[in-house]
Amino acid sequence: MRIRAEKRVLFVTGGSEVYGAELSLLPVVRRLGPLWKPHFLVERAGPLDTLLRKEGFPVDRLSLDLNASRVPRVWKVLRLVQLIYLLYIRRIQLVHVNLHFPAGLVSRACSFAGIPIVVHVRNMIDEPVSKRFRKYQGIICISQAVQSSLVTKGKVPLCEIAERLRIIPDGRDLAPFYAGNRERVRKEFGLDPATQLVGMAARLTSMKGQDIFLQMAARIKKRMADVRYVLVGTTFSKYDESYTRDLKKLVVDLGLQEDVIFAGYRDDMPDVLAAMDCFAHPSRHGAFVSVLIEAMASGLPIVTSDVDGIPECVGREGSAILLPPEDPAEWADAVVRVLGDKGFASRMGEKGRERAARLFEIGTLADLTVEALEAVYGNFYSGASSLRTWTAKG
Repeated sequence: MRIRAEKRVLFVTGGSEVYGAELSLLPVVRRLGPLWKPHFLVERAGPLDTLLRKEGFPVDRLSLDLNASRVPRVWKVLRLVQLIYLLYIRRIQLVHVNLHFPAGLVSRACSFAGIPIVVHVRNMIDEPVSKRFRKYQGIICISQAVQSSLVTKGKVPLCEIAERLRIIPDGRDLAPFYAGNRERVRKEFGLDPATQLVGMAARLTSMKGQDIFLQMAARIKKRMADVRYVLVGTTFSKYDESYTRDLKKLVVDLGLQEDVIFAGYRDDMPDVLAAMDCFAHPSRHGAFVSVLIEAMASGLPIVTSDVDGIPECVGREGSAILLPPEDPAEWADAVVRVLGDKGFASRMGEKGRERAARLFEIGTLADLTVEALEAVYGNFYSGASSLRTWTAKG
């Protein structure tokens, strides 16, 4: 079949906020060539929808929150019909799913419409996935740990997907993080110059470990008085709202009402990170945790979890202290060491900034993702294409 001159691709995203997955996708879309005609499908109105429309992208809204235990079959059939109709009226030729959760439904629509699908796996896989994974025309994993979980816990034989699978980590435009405005945000938070700020940025959910962060803060408070703490982020879905309430109750129970700032969603992360003196991220799981790239580029010393794909992001060469996530006392010891030894903290920050610049500048990684899309499109419509693969240099 002759490749068409115009390439109409639908990017399917989840939720309505702008988190790491969305921040990693948008630079890819911006680097698509003039023949590509990107469309977006978002869950509902929100910051992501607003941002996409502001940049001039056509956007459709359709909820794909399909939990098998709660959603009637007829509702799923209706969503499938709506998806197929959307693919036809938008004349879509390729679909990219930015998180794997709705991929099963979307792939059924693609099969019916006769178009290829690329699935971006950005989360650790904890249970067997649909056998449809073996048939996806393209699979992108953001870390070796994610690929391993897809094969072992997802029960997808590597031999069946190896030719269509690529590991491409998330990246960032690092320049803004080299020059954040520290004083502006510290003034907003009401911090004295001598007050040190320990921060975490992640959506508010148990997997990310904000409860561990607060227990850590309570232990640090007994040893260092002039320290405050900031949690950046909001809930991703209604299922996390009870966890947020538990966090705010925990702040009261630990006597941290005057010490902890819930900053909510922020679109000025370079400045927010610049205001910090240490970045602590006790996530219970982490496929890659791209906010750590931002923290490294900001020159922050990092204390983070030694789980899943997180070491692939921060490395083991001194840019971060890696710890098991469930021991707040050990986390407190590490953060106290960072806050109390400026030379040690500075050396960590320098190593992190060098690593971020060497491995995670968005340009090369976005180009690799674009090439992956080009390859799937070319293979599907003409059978001829090739891919480069990102390789870590440290």
